[in-house]
Amino acid sequence: MSLYRTTLRRGLLDFHIGEAVPEIAFDVPRYMREMAEAGMQTLTFMTKDAFGTSYYDTRIGKKNAKLAGKDLLEEAVTEAHRNGIRLIAYYNVGLNSYVAGANPDYRQRDKDGAPVTNAFGFYDLLCLNSPYRDYVAAQLSEIAERYTVDGFFFDITYVWPSSCHCDYCRKWYVEKYGQTPPVSPPPGSADLRRWQQFQRDIRADFLRFITGRLKKLNPDLEIGWNHAGDLAFAHMEPDERADYLTSEFHPPIYLYGSLLAKWKRTKGKPFELMMPSEMGSWGEWTLAPAATLRAAAAITVSGGGSISFGHVPLPSGALKGALPSPVVEAIKEANDFIREREEWLIGASSVPDVAVLHGVHNRRMFEATSLPNHADDALNGINRMLIEGNVHFDVLSERDLVKQLGGYAVLAMPDQAYVSPEVEEAVREFVRGGGLLIATHRTSLYTEEGVRKANFGLSDVFGVDFDDTSRYSVNYMADFDKGVFASVPDMPVLVKGTNTPVLRVRPSAEARVLSVYMEPAMETKTHRHVYHQHAHPAIRTDDPAITLYPYGKGACLYLSAPLEASYWKTGSPWLRRIYMDGYKLLRPKPLIEVDAPIGVEVNLMRQASRWIVHLVQVREEKAAGSKTFMEEIWPLHNIKVRIWAKPARLYLAPQLEPLPFDEEGDGIVFTIPVLELHAMAVLEDVQG
Repeated sequence: MSLYRTTLRRGLLDFHIGEAVPEIAFDVPRYMREMAEAGMQTLTFMTKDAFGTSYYDTRIGKKNAKLAGKDLLEEAVTEAHRNGIRLIAYYNVGLNSYVAGANPDYRQRDKDGAPVTNAFGFYDLLCLNSPYRDYVAAQLSEIAERYTVDGFFFDITYVWPSSCHCDYCRKWYVEKYGQTPPVSPPPGSADLRRWQQFQRDIRADFLRFITGRLKKLNPDLEIGWNHAGDLAFAHMEPDERADYLTSEFHPPIYLYGSLLAKWKRTKGKPFELMMPSEMGSWGEWTLAPAATLRAAAAITVSGGGSISFGHVPLPSGALKGALPSPVVEAIKEANDFIREREEWLIGASSVPDVAVLHGVHNRRMFEATSLPNHADDALNGINRMLIEGNVHFDVLSERDLVKQLGGYAVLAMPDQAYVSPEVEEAVREFVRGGGLLIATHRTSLYTEEGVRKANFGLSDVFGVDFDDTSRYSVNYMADFDKGVFASVPDMPVLVKGTNTPVLRVRPSAEARVLSVYMEPAMETKTHRHVYHQHAHPAIRTDDPAITLYPYGKGACLYLSAPLEASYWKTGSPWLRRIYMDGYKLLRPKPLIEVDAPIGVEVNLMRQASRWIVHLVQVREEKAAGSKTFMEEIWPLHNIKVRIWAKPARLYLAPQLEPLPFDEEGDGIVFTIPVLELHAMAVLEDVQG
C-alpha cells in the first residue's frame, strides 16, 4: 500500500530563503529529532526554492551561495531515515530568477509580450513549454538518482492568467491549431475556449512529461503537485497522473478545508491538505493558535485526508537555526490528536448518501463567456448550508457523477447551467429509479458554448418549463407552504447579492408549488428609489419560486432562484432554512440525522463493515471585519444521532467508551454526551 494511504501526519518545510539573508543556519539533526518527537511521518523538504537556488549539491542548477560546503538535502535524508521519517522532495517548478536572467526567452509572457516578473508580488515566472522544462527534468532526475527520497512535490506548475505568449507557446499553438494565438479573444467565442484549453494543455503536457521521466527512473516514487485535485483549478486531466492529491488550506477559512476534503475524497486517490502553521498564510513568522492547528487537523482527517503543517526554521539572526519551540509544540499537539484516532482514520472512505455536483465543464463554460459566473459562490453557499444543516455529503465532478451516482440517495445541482447530455441522462435515470434531486436556478438551461436553450435540458425531471427571466435585480420569495417551511417567517424573504435574475417558470399540472415570487415596487435607480437600497415587496405573482415534482420512483425539488450563491453573499439564515426545509420535505427519513447546532460538521465514513460518525465543531466568524482564529473550544452537550443502520456494538473513540443506543425500526438512536472539537461514534459490524 502506498505511503500516502498509510500515513496521516505530514510536514512541509517551506524554506524559501534565497540569498538576501546574511547566512543560512539550519541545524538539521535537531530539526529532524524535533519533527520525529512532534509525530511527523513524512516531510516535504526543500530542494529548490522560488528564487531558483538549490539546497543540495546540484551539478545543473545554482546552489544557494549561503550554503557553501553544506548539502542540506543529503543531511536531511540521513537524519530523516535515522528518525523514522519518510522524505518527499519539494521542487518549485515555475519560479526561477536565476534561469530567467540567463534565458529571457524562457519567461512566461503576457499578450503584449511583456515577461511575468512579479508573480505573487516578487518572482520571475518561467514557461513550462519552453526548454526550461529540460532543465527542470534534469534537476529532478539528479535528485531522484542521487538521493534516497520517497517522492516529489511540485509547486507552481501554473500558467499565469494572461499567459503564455512566449515564442515557444506561439509556435506550439500554430502547430496545434493552424493559426496564431489570439491576443484578446472575446467572451463566448470559439477563440477564447480554444485559448483557455491551450493554457490547460501547457500545464497538462508538462506534468505528463515530467511524471513520465521520473517514473522511468523509479516507478515507486510518489508524485504530486500543489492544487492536484483542486476545486479552484478544476483541472482534472493531469491529476489522473498524480499519486496523491494536495491543496492549500488556510485557516481560519475553515469551511473551504471541509469543501476540499469532500471533493478530493471522491477521486479514489489519497490526499492531503497543507496548512501554514503561521497566521493565515506562508511567511508570516508568527504561530497560529494551537487550537486552530487542531481544528484544521480535525476537519481534514475526519473528511478522509491527511494534514501537512507548513513551517520554516529561522535561518539567521538572534533565533537562527531552528523552529521556535512553540511551533514544534503546537504541531506535536495536533499530531498527537491525530495519532490517538488513526485506527479509525486509515483507509476510511465516505459512505455515499448526498452528492453535490460541481461541474468542471460548467465552470469552464462560465469562464469562457460573459454570463454571470456564480459557480464558486453557489458551491461555497451549498457547502455552508449543508454543513450548517448537519448533513453528510460528497462533492462530485461530472465524470465522478456518471460513475458513482447510483450509490447515492440525493443529488444537489447548485446552478449547474451547463450539463452535458451524458450527465442529463444519468440524472434522469437516477431520479426515475428512485433518486431525489434538488436543482436550482439555471441548471441545464445553457449549452456548452454558453447559449441559453429554449428550455431546461432536465425540464421533464424538474416538472417546470423555462418561461423568462425576471426584469428585477432583487426578488422576494413569498406565500410559503406553511406545512413545509415552518422555520421561515410568514412574510416575503429577500433574494439578492448576485447579478443574475430569478427565473420565471411554468409548472406542470403535477408539480406542487411551494412558494411564489413577489416583485419589488420598482427597479431601484438613483433617480427612482424607495429608502436606501431596493424597493419593498409589492406585486404578487403566480411565478413559482419552489416546486416539488414526482418523477418515476423519485422526485425533484426545484428552486428557480440562485439561492446558494445568494446565501454565500448575504448570509441570510432564511435562505438556508428554506433550502433545508425543502430538503427535509424531499427526504423525511435521511440515512443519518444529527440534532446539533449549526457549527457542527458531520462526516460518515467507513472501514469495511465499520462505520464512523465524525462530528467536528467549527464556526467561521468575523470580528470587526477580520476572520477570527480559533483559540478556545466550548463543549456542546447531548447531541442526538439517528442512523438507519444496525451495529453489533457502538462506542466512542478513541476513549473506547461504550455508547448506549435504542433501536428504532431499521436503525438506532443514540446520544453523544459531549462534543468539544471532535467526537467519533463507531458502529462495529454494521448491518444495513
